[in-house]
Amino acid sequence: MRVLLVKPPLGYPTVAGNDIAELEPLELEYLAAALKDHDVELVDLRFDSALEPRLQDFQPDVVAVTAYSVHVYNALDILRATKAYDDRIFTVVGGHHATLLPGDFKRPEVDAIVCGEGAFTLVDLLHQLQSRRPPVEVPGMWYRRGRGFVFTGSRNDICRIDDMPMPDRRITQRHRNRYFYFWWRPAALVRASAGCAYRCAYCPIWKAAAGRCSYRNPELVADELSTIREDFVYFADDNMFFDRARMCQLHRAIESRTIRKEYFLFSRADAVVRCRDLVEKWAASGLRQVFLGLEAVDVEKLVPLNKRTDAQTNEEAVRILKENGIDPLVSFMIFPEFTTDDFDRIYEYVDRLGVYYCEYSILTPAPGSDLYAAVGDQLTTRDYRLYDYMHAVLPTRLDGRDFFSQLARLYRRTYSPVRALRTRPNSPPPIKPRQLVRSLWVGLRTHRRIRNAYRGNMCGPPVAASAA
Repeated sequence: MRVLLVKPPLGYPTVAGNDIAELEPLELEYLAAALKDHDVELVDLRFDSALEPRLQDFQPDVVAVTAYSVHVYNALDILRATKAYDDRIFTVVGGHHATLLPGDFKRPEVDAIVCGEGAFTLVDLLHQLQSRRPPVEVPGMWYRRGRGFVFTGSRNDICRIDDMPMPDRRITQRHRNRYFYFWWRPAALVRASAGCAYRCAYCPIWKAAAGRCSYRNPELVADELSTIREDFVYFADDNMFFDRARMCQLHRAIESRTIRKEYFLFSRADAVVRCRDLVEKWAASGLRQVFLGLEAVDVEKLVPLNKRTDAQTNEEAVRILKENGIDPLVSFMIFPEFTTDDFDRIYEYVDRLGVYYCEYSILTPAPGSDLYAAVGDQLTTRDYRLYDYMHAVLPTRLDGRDFFSQLARLYRRTYSPVRALRTRPNSPPPIKPRQLVRSLWVGLRTHRRIRNAYRGNMCGPPVAASAA
């Protein structure tokens, strides 16, 4: 069968980070690899200009789109346009949001909703379609029957992560030089595990994985790394240092293959502290930046959110990374009840830590999370385009304009040139004239988007949100 995989774009009012990072659609590369017996093409609408010319040229039998919550309406638009072009095309949606809230996709333009790890489910679905049999025998999905949808039963392939084929990066070949992270270009995306062992109330990742956590064989990860041409690799895992033994094995496997690359990864602070000697080894092997979710100056605010951490551990993790020449990228939550003094406290704390790279995200009950269910009656909007962690979807103590002015000011102070001279990162931004000009342009544009983010809550609902 001819299968067209589609990566949707983002647009207003979502405040996207595509000036900071734009990475390959790894989820679709996995699907392409699993569908090796079919004719598969990719449309990455972040870069490709339009869908219809590809529909005309390729004449697909199946169109499959992936979606996080912020992509929901654009994904529906894509499938609606597909049906308008040829209603005989079988349309499929999968991904994070489809797994957590499949009901949002039970619409006329959708034929099947794939939940969870979708590669094996999609293979089985296409086999049924080729055999002209109903998909009822394929667990892990909802499929259209008449005017309604039928659930085929639960399925969780997360524990089959080692059975997954290597991602097929040939489908993204024409865009590979456009995938980047910060100034590392081109950049590749790799997954060494799936799911998360923690149960933070604001995070839906563990729920999407049905509470499971699975790790790839380190030898397979190293084999994949050895095939990647890019010099920079962004690990998509939620907590790389959680399993010390596997990180030791992965390090040995990388060294035995003499792989020389630079790396970014996510970790919890307590995992970094437990693995301090291993951090030193990874630094020597190319680890350049580690994302740490410190989340709050006053960690007591995190107790109701089930984020287990303490200030001493957070600060020790920062110290360990810095001592090993690794830049911490620290993340803090901006709580809706913040006052001007609270914004100032975060800046003073970051400055005291001597950390240059920071991310500030507004506390957002992610759709599908425990927090989303708990505070449903307090939400100011259910427009998924605003669930980007840069809009306030809960009432704020400050007036909207003042709240976002303070957030923009916090970013401006953090990344000011003066502070860059005082708090020098281990991996500083390039200072070549062209790159410097682009960095300044990105900074000004991002500042303007954040400062004006309060206007996003004033826009009308998307067309797809109110369609029948």
